[in-house]
Amino acid sequence: MKKIAAVILFATVSLVVHGQGRPAWLDGDFRQMGFPANEYVTGFAFAELPAGKSLQDAAAQMKTEAQADLIRKIHVQITSSLQIETSAVSQNRQYLETETFANRTTAESSAELTGLSTESFHDPATGWVYGFAFVKREDIANYYRRAIHQELGRAETAISLSKQLAEAGRKMSARTKTEKAKQIVDGVRAYRNLLVAIDSQADENGLQNDRESALLHTVERLLASLDRIATVYVDYRHEFRGGKDDAFDKDPGIFYDIVAQALSENDCIATDNREEADYDLTLVTSTSLRSDGTGEYGVLSYFANVKGSLYNRKTDLKTMDFTIFNDPVAYATGRSPDDAATRAFKLPALKDKVMETILPKIRE
Repeated sequence: MKKIAAVILFATVSLVVHGQGRPAWLDGDFRQMGFPANEYVTGFAFAELPAGKSLQDAAAQMKTEAQADLIRKIHVQITSSLQIETSAVSQNRQYLETETFANRTTAESSAELTGLSTESFHDPATGWVYGFAFVKREDIANYYRRAIHQELGRAETAISLSKQLAEAGRKMSARTKTEKAKQIVDGVRAYRNLLVAIDSQADENGLQNDRESALLHTVERLLASLDRIATVYVDYRHEFRGGKDDAFDKDPGIFYDIVAQALSENDCIATDNREEADYDLTLVTSTSLRSDGTGEYGVLSYFANVKGSLYNRKTDLKTMDFTIFNDPVAYATGRSPDDAATRAFKLPALKDKVMETILPKIRE
């Protein structure tokens, strides 16, 4: 079960007694009768006052240990291990009713407690310091009922926002928000387990199973519809610049297949149907001569150039223009112009540069 810090939302009671009457809760029988298990959860701890340690610090430590003992009992109930050991366990001269929690705090708990009270007592005759913690089951149960209601409300808000983002063409953001909603709903199960552990008679009004099931169904449908970030119509053509800059005598169509594959690898779909697309991606490729191979050490090389624009069909807005021209990462050598240019268009660096340019806009 996930660990979330124990939050003490109610003013605790602190009692350190010197020479006054011993509190009744020091007696195990009284704790059982005065704080019956069907109404309360309790925790108890005691230890000798260490030499050199202040009474105030020791008392605070025992209250913390008593809280940890109380929380341990809730954990035992949650895991259906309902047999609470009442025998003391000794370790480093510290004692608890169930297990030593030395050097631990309630931050390790998966319970958030409201209505928790703690007390401490110092017996100057023996040097022992005691801690006692108690909380009403109904207080905890009410907190978990509210938590379930509030968390499911947060999930509903996230789902509503996800739908708005999807309608606006921001599918990546919509998916992120939907996944967040699923995490919230999944987290409600921890609160439900705690509620059932505290109140075995909890009903649908508190558990809200039906509401959770409906939300999970909605989340699954949304995630299925957002399985792909976006559908992209690629309007591709090759531009001839004239003279030696043209490595090809006809459009080779090389870069279209490269971009379509890259889109697929990034959870997008390249489509031939513009009407079903979320985005129009215009790509215009060209080549330019880098070196003509003349001279004693001449090498024939060409640049692969790409310019384009991205248009959001949902919002009817152009989101960007870009140009990659004579870029030092986008050239290659070859035995012939078309060989050199083909190699240049196949360079991973060119594809990556285009995708790094357009994907952030698609993923908004």
